[in-house]
Amino acid sequence: MTFIAPGKTLGIIGGGSETYLFELEAKRMGFRTVLLTTEEDDIATQAADTYLVGDLEDSDNLTELGHRSDILLYMDENFDSDILESLEREFNVVQGSNMLAIVQDRYIERTFLNSLKINVPPFFSIVTVDDIKKAVEEIGFPCMIKPIQKNQNVLRRHVLYNETDVEHVQNLLANGTYILEAWIDTKEEYSIMVSKSKNGKIHTFPMIREIYDGSHLMSSYLYKKNDPEVEAEIQRVALIIANNIEYVGIFGIGFIISDSGVLYVKRIFPGINYSANVYQEATGVSQFELHIRAICDWPIPEIYPLINAATLKIIEGNLPQSLDLLQEKAQWKFNYYTGFKAKNDAARDVGYISVVSDEEEDLREDILSTKIWRVE
Repeated sequence: MTFIAPGKTLGIIGGGSETYLFELEAKRMGFRTVLLTTEEDDIATQAADTYLVGDLEDSDNLTELGHRSDILLYMDENFDSDILESLEREFNVVQGSNMLAIVQDRYIERTFLNSLKINVPPFFSIVTVDDIKKAVEEIGFPCMIKPIQKNQNVLRRHVLYNETDVEHVQNLLANGTYILEAWIDTKEEYSIMVSKSKNGKIHTFPMIREIYDGSHLMSSYLYKKNDPEVEAEIQRVALIIANNIEYVGIFGIGFIISDSGVLYVKRIFPGINYSANVYQEATGVSQFELHIRAICDWPIPEIYPLINAATLKIIEGNLPQSLDLLQEKAQWKFNYYTGFKAKNDAARDVGYISVVSDEEEDLREDILSTKIWRVE
């Protein structure tokens, strides 16, 4: 019997704002949480029942966390998948390490998707400048070079517009292996959340429209009505991926639609996803509850958008404007993280705003009036 009842302890590897929200939901559902984080002032320590501070990949820290928990789960997708695999032999790591091992390596992730005949931007493995030149002959400029391993902070992605840019990245190749990916002119971006239970049962949830400021997600939208062809294709792809990956819990899939109307998978991400915070207001069920239900072997509800909803990210850079809106927008729900302390980091996540409306156009106009967040 794999059912995990309320009263048990969830051991969480990795903090941050999403862990903070997860802990609050776990508390509501009757669970205790013990957190392993690298920072004493991590916002997630505010909601954990107990916490440990130290290296996330230190064996002593992980062993202590495992012994104090009934379930171990990771919230940091950069956590070493080999270490997670070793933890599975001693502790109840329900999510497993398979998905993490796939998504941390861009080449493996795209090869996996290719094997399922799922559209991804054309890509090549890059070791030398000659590899770049050969790849460019096929996909042309502009293109993007990215480190194969996602879980590192040294290497960075670069957009290549011409041959001169190729020469400029030559020194980077001494530091690691890359992939070169075709540049896709993007019209829209979406994500979808999927749950997979211990018995292999799969649920797909409503698709989410995402709006980015550069590489940073700033807002997400869930509408009662979407393009039925796009939604059907996203749901179809999500089911194929879920059926071919070993995992328990919820996970997300990011999509882009090109200017020419072609749907591509951008990435797979394990666990909860910021954009899916919109589920709470739109459907009445949070992504955190769905994740807990899946890993604890509870039945998964079917959820549907009951109202048009948006989640708007509050960062330090727009915190003053959000406080002005707090005094103006009586119907908006403002969520600020308890214990937040300013760190002079303009991009740091400090909360979010939930906005709902029966009419999609009213929702859009209300948000656009702020001149802070975009709707398309």
